[in-house]
Amino acid sequence: MVCGRKCCLFCLFMSSWGFLMLNLLGIFFYVKSLNLLEALPLPHSFRSLEEFKEQADEAYQKVSIRCFVAAVVYLGFVFMSIVFIRRDIKRRKRLYKGGAPRHRR
Repeated sequence: MVCGRKCCLFCLFMSSWGFLMLNLLGIFFYVKSLNLLEALPLPHSFRSLEEFKEQADEAYQKVSIRCFVAAVVYLGFVFMSIVFIRRDIKRRKRLYKGGAPRHRR
């Protein structure tokens, strides 16, 4: 096993939280939330309002796609953590199935 049971549970919790958070951020960027305008990678000066709107729309779209892609990566870590936890459970069942070893005299 790569890490212990507590580490796997911690990774599962953090990956689940990251998946949910990035999906929410992706949705908010997709609907062009004005609260996230300062987080966009935009230049500081524009020639016109139309140019600003055009570049802001493109930036919102790019950032929302990046958030969704990162959420999928976190989902992969969720599945990996679940696999490692299930492996640990099966390993523990095999170890304790036979009970304590008996000594011969």
